Amino acid sequence: MTLLRYEGINLGKEIAKFQIVKRMEAEFDGELEELLKIHESLKKEFRELMEGIDELEDEKKEGFLQKKPPKTSFIDLKIKILEKMLESCSFCERRCNVNRYEEEGFCKCGVKSYYSSDFLHMGEEPELIPSHTIFFNRCTFRCVFCQNFDIVYSDDYPVNETELARTIDRRFTQGSRNVNFVGGNPDQHSHTILKILKQVESNIPVVWNSNMYHSEELADVIEDVVDVWLGDFKYGNSRCALKYSKVKSYWEIITRNFKRASVNGELLIRHLVMPGHIDCCTEKIVRWVADELGNETRFNLMFQYYPTYKAYDYPEISRRLTREEISRSLNIARRHSLNLV
Repeated sequence: MTLLRYEGINLGKEIAKFQIVKRMEAEFDGELEELLKIHESLKKEFRELMEGIDELEDEKKEGFLQKKPPKTSFIDLKIKILEKMLESCSFCERRCNVNRYEEEGFCKCGVKSYYSSDFLHMGEEPELIPSHTIFFNRCTFRCVFCQNFDIVYSDDYPVNETELARTIDRRFTQGSRNVNFVGGNPDQHSHTILKILKQVESNIPVVWNSNMYHSEELADVIEDVVDVWLGDFKYGNSRCALKYSKVKSYWEIITRNFKRASVNGELLIRHLVMPGHIDCCTEKIVRWVADELGNETRFNLMFQYYPTYKAYDYPEISRRLTREEISRSLNIARRHSLNLV
């Protein structure tokens, strides 16, 4: 499973999903339940439209992109739904159900989004670079070994959706192959991200760089704008996830979301190998990906773990990987014939 459609967008032969969504006219009103019914109907129309557009000749695709978006579109409906969801937030599977207009959720986010930086990132996977990464603050996890704790536990710059949209267009002219929403974690900022995308003019692929702990309700809204799911697959069981990231039911939720993502976009999976967790995590993850998603799935086996933040409070992960652990991990991945980065 290679990133064929993503590559097609890079070559100007395909259209980024959000550019299709924002050209679909939508009329809507009412409370969340009514909005979701309209959304469900438009999702079916979107799938049919996208399949039809993918079959068009290149010049007709270019003509579609030149169409002026309607006054209210499918992306406006999605934004409205997300704004309604913020009244009892269930963006992630923690399901705080807090009113983020009045208080912060577990992720320490209210309604306003903050970010720490944006730049052309040359350290991502080969098919992604140069990647325009936008690092949002805060996260839905509490990883004791967090390597981005300075981003996760503070608010830096308030997001101006119009300015960031123009920055995405500018980075595109500078050679970015995608806009990569990361953090922290992007999920809790979905309402903000869709407001940004509404104003982006470039036909650029959207990469959603996530811990994949989002709810099905959120997936239903955002999957129509995500071209590539760049998902972290941290743990091979829920026990380790609870201990080191303070999340419950990890395995069930993450595998569900990866399966859904595999049929609603393209996948690139990252797994950070942790010391002492080859048997309980790495091997189980590799086997599941090969069996359930196929061994052609692009897979990045990462060996950059180092103890930081609160990792030294956990002696079993307070060290770097050994050569033997690296070798074992590679052998496991090769044995299952994964498409390694």
